[in-house]
Formats: sequence, C-alpha cells, structure tokens
Amino acid sequence: MQIEKCNKPTKCDFLGCNNLADYSFSTKGILKRELAFCKECLNGMYQEIAKLQTPKATSSPFKPKPRIKK
Repeated sequence: MQIEKCNKPTKCDFLGCNNLADYSFSTKGILKRELAFCKECLNGMYQEIAKLQTPKATSSPFKPKPRIKK
C-alpha cells in the first residue's frame, strides 16, 4: 500500500466532495482501482484514524540502572 501524488486530474472519491484529487491510494491489486483523495478529505481521514490508532513510544536502547537504596 502506498500514497502518491495524482498525475491526472481526478475527482475525489469521498461522497459529497466535488474537489479534484491531489493524492491516490494504491493497494497493489487488492482493489480494482486506486482511490483518489483531495487534501481536505485526506486530512479528515487522518484525523479519524488518529482517534483509533495511536503510535507507541520507542523502547530505549539501554536498560535503566536500578537505584541503590542507602
């Protein structure tokens, strides 16, 4: 899966949006055609996905030393 800039003028695939698409989403053969999105719809979709999926923090490359109690 990948998102690329649209080369041809295409209408946005979201229902009710009449803007021209700026980006296309390719699934490499899973769907019959690429999905096209304008900047506003892509940003809205990103905001909704962010509510469901949050990134995890990276783990540190070293282990913290245990504190010595006196």
